[in-house]
Amino acid sequence: MVCNRLDHAKCKGQIIEITVAAQKVKTSTAMAKLEQDTSDLLQNVKEGLQIQIHNLASLQEGEKTIRMEIQKIIERIYQEQESLLCELKIRSKKVKQAEQDLLQQETRICKLQKNISTIKQSGSDTYIFIKMKLAEENAFRERKSFLKESNNIKYKIGFQVNPLYSLMENTLGEIKFTSKSRSYSASSTQEAQIELPMAQDITKTVLKCECTFNIHSSKHLMELYGCVLLPNQHAVFIDSSNKRLVIHHENGSYLKDLPLPEKPFYITAVGSDEVAVSYSSSRMISIINIKTIQSDSKLTKYIDNCSRGICYDDGKVYFVDHDVGIKEVSIDKEVVRKIPVYLAGMGNIAVYKNRLYYTADHNNKLYCCDKSGKQIWTLSDNRLKAKKNSAPIAVDNYGNTFVAGPDTGVVIMITYDGKHQKVLIDETNAIRHPRGLFYDKQHKKLLLCYKKCGLAHLFHLQ
Repeated sequence: MVCNRLDHAKCKGQIIEITVAAQKVKTSTAMAKLEQDTSDLLQNVKEGLQIQIHNLASLQEGEKTIRMEIQKIIERIYQEQESLLCELKIRSKKVKQAEQDLLQQETRICKLQKNISTIKQSGSDTYIFIKMKLAEENAFRERKSFLKESNNIKYKIGFQVNPLYSLMENTLGEIKFTSKSRSYSASSTQEAQIELPMAQDITKTVLKCECTFNIHSSKHLMELYGCVLLPNQHAVFIDSSNKRLVIHHENGSYLKDLPLPEKPFYITAVGSDEVAVSYSSSRMISIINIKTIQSDSKLTKYIDNCSRGICYDDGKVYFVDHDVGIKEVSIDKEVVRKIPVYLAGMGNIAVYKNRLYYTADHNNKLYCCDKSGKQIWTLSDNRLKAKKNSAPIAVDNYGNTFVAGPDTGVVIMITYDGKHQKVLIDETNAIRHPRGLFYDKQHKKLLLCYKKCGLAHLFHLQ
């Protein structure tokens, strides 16, 4: 009707009578295709039903397996419990026997003490002397009996769970589903091809400088070793040589200094007003509220050697324990998990979902691994190598990585799969010794600070 009112002329030659179109419809290819499509659909539904019957049987078998395996664990725990309680019972019997012996000895000594007091009251000196010697012998025998080891052991009973049990995750196990999707089978159409995910196009990404920070000076020559941008629009820098945090507004204006107990080297944001700082030369990580100036070192107990690179994601702090590996600590639950990544001189780290990125001292490589420690890819670039320290890194919302060359000042962006890269700052406009790099995922901003010149730049990604 709309066509008839507005633009019917264009339909000329394209419309035919329905009676003409319906001729020989019973034997037409359209009817045959409809019948075949319906038959294909019914066959696919029947095959789908068979798959679900198979799935139910598989799930029932899985339930039996879970119950059997858990029962084995329960039986083993009960066996361990009985063994431990049996050991306590044996010791308890020994203690009770020692108690009975001491009670009897107490009775004998009281009697001996009473006899000694009566000896002096009657008889000749010779009689008293003989009685005294007999009492002296009894007292010696009782003293020797008392000095037995069992009478003087004082127990302080405690129970320590085997570390292999205490460091376990919250769950006993994990159900893993291995699935394989079946394509729709149709005789009249081709199966669809599954398209693999493509790496994000970063070729058009550019940095636009929003602000240049002239970091507030102090007593000694500054050495900036890290930076973060907090949700409250505060930029926080660590000045190692002056043992302080320097806080600026993101517009560049100076706000305040916070003194630190030792020289800081690595920093990460853990909240709107909180940062975590590691000190490298000592076994300490401080969580500092820059608003209330309160400090907490509860993560320190998880450090075996000394802490280095540190980052934060989804309620968990990740840090490098020097010569030990990377550790993951849940701040609220205080559960620690060791990630078996071993690389000499490991320094800066970053995290994205199930991936970890890290660099090492005197090394020209960027490493990517999963949280089980399995390496995914490695990128080598001579511009990342440094005489001292490891290349600073950051990661964006899509798993793309930013890495800065400590000696060259070059900043490179690498895609999630490690196959593509773009130089955002090259040698011509670079400033040497970039030491801190932080990406603000909410506002797509990149904060970069330089070790020796007291400068920092805030970039916006376009």
